Amino acid sequence: MRNLLILAMALLAATLMTGMGNIGGPAEGTIPKTEENVRAQLVDRMGVATDLSRFSMDGNVFLGGRRGEGQMSVFFRDLQEVSFGPVSGSDVPAELLLKSGRRVQLKVEKNSVFYGDTGAGAFRINAGNVQRILLPK
Repeated sequence: MRNLLILAMALLAATLMTGMGNIGGPAEGTIPKTEENVRAQLVDRMGVATDLSRFSMDGNVFLGGRRGEGQMSVFFRDLQEVSFGPVSGSDVPAELLLKSGRRVQLKVEKNSVFYGDTGAGAFRINAGNVQRILLPK
């Protein structure tokens, strides 16, 4: 009886563990599919510029963050540039320059992920490691 119980527990554990393969986001080397092909140049905190297509933030074609007590999202197609300040706790301040010339400040979660295609492979970087994003006019 005891051996049967141990076998049942081992099978249950194995079944549960095999279902955990995709925890943590998209598989390595993949880029989330989006409804628009956004092009951007991303500059990391080391000053390395990377040109990207199929650019997204957490798989979305907009930049999202907190503005005061509220949430705000701005489509990349409406942005000209995003400059990130120093990481503070779990956030990174972002100054958005819209194509209209208006400036907006948001706080972005530092663990939000930007994705893109370099033409040579998939690219991903956490918001806390980004210095600037330039979007074509």
